[in-house]
Amino acid sequence: MIAYYFSLAYRRLLATKGMSIALMLALGLGVGASMTMLTVVDAMTWDPLPGRSTHLFHPILDPLPASYPVRAGRDPRMAMAWPDAQALLKLGPASHQVALASGRLLVDSQMGVPRPFHARGQYATASVFEMFGIALVAGRPWTQGEQERRARVVVLSRSLAARVGLGERQVGNTVRLGGRSFTVIGIAEEWKPRPRFHTDLQQDVFKGSEEFFIPLGLTMDLDLEVTSSLFSWSDAGTGNRLEDPRSSWLQHWVELGDDTQKTAYMRFLEHYVQAQVNVGRFERYVTPRLPSLHEYLNEQQIVPDEVRLQLALCIAFLAVCLLNMSALILARFLGRSHEIAIRRALGARRIDIVGQLLSEAAIIGGCGGLIGLLVAQLGTALVRRQPEDYAALVHLHPGLMMATFVLALVSSLLAALPPALRTLSGRVAMQISVAE
Repeated sequence: MIAYYFSLAYRRLLATKGMSIALMLALGLGVGASMTMLTVVDAMTWDPLPGRSTHLFHPILDPLPASYPVRAGRDPRMAMAWPDAQALLKLGPASHQVALASGRLLVDSQMGVPRPFHARGQYATASVFEMFGIALVAGRPWTQGEQERRARVVVLSRSLAARVGLGERQVGNTVRLGGRSFTVIGIAEEWKPRPRFHTDLQQDVFKGSEEFFIPLGLTMDLDLEVTSSLFSWSDAGTGNRLEDPRSSWLQHWVELGDDTQKTAYMRFLEHYVQAQVNVGRFERYVTPRLPSLHEYLNEQQIVPDEVRLQLALCIAFLAVCLLNMSALILARFLGRSHEIAIRRALGARRIDIVGQLLSEAAIIGGCGGLIGLLVAQLGTALVRRQPEDYAALVHLHPGLMMATFVLALVSSLLAALPPALRTLSGRVAMQISVAE
């Protein structure tokens, strides 16, 4: 019976080619445009660490004076001061913890480097490799002991090691970065999480990669260049601002296995904040927060407002297409009232008539879905040519391609269902009489 419905629908669509093509194009354009923007949003909100993100949390403290003016996009509370990070690393009841900041160093002229160039990387604590799953293709990460005695060691990315003429087996060589010598103890696989959750999200979110990893303590000792935002609420102009308890610049992440560990860590944060209030370092008690990685990314609104607006406009365009499509289908079905009334008079059930009419809509939806796929492919190709940081991440993967086709099919059926029911709402005799 279903095959018979589709056979009738196919012949009917061929008999009205102009309207059928118009319906398919309208549906395909609406679905394709909407899926293009959904693909962009999907790329920007992709899980940066699949399998690990659910256990990562970002402690947030509020050491600011009550009078400090917090501006949108420039919130010091999204970073942490050096003394707070040290205390949390030492006392916090977490499986793993890491404090880190972004840096930029000049790779000096040396053997294998005829011309100097700049490299970007992270100043981090020893747990960064295990906690974030950064694989090493050679060598090892630095130890806690090396971190405490401020050993001048570095882990290079595979690409930077190649640029400075170091193969994967040449661990132990010396490389000059920022005018200082470091011993290469490891070569790391390329690590490019998107979005870059571990960095200052008030800066670059989708652009850049980590070319080196250096123990965090060396940042102050060697006065290395830090590119993370540095916020200060101190009037003092002397001393090292990176070590000032009234300056925040570090990102701090903790790994917690279950709700029990999260509760324990939250209790620890509350006690820590209260202790800082008691000694007068924090002006007031503000309950600390412990958002998960996904919650933190949502709070930071990494999807730009213009992308949200474009998505809303595309969805509105799809809604208008479906309304117009429903009106055209209603006119199409009403024009066949005489045929439908005679079939009902001969004994056809309502469900049979609806099945045949929806078969036409299903064919329109299927063809519209194919057009929508072409439009979405073209749209994503155009987006990838844009100069935006996130453009290179946009990709219409198989899951979204299937979603595009299903959306077109379901939208077509939903748009056709009310007209189909409306066509059958009248009495048979009246429909035959009116048609005559």
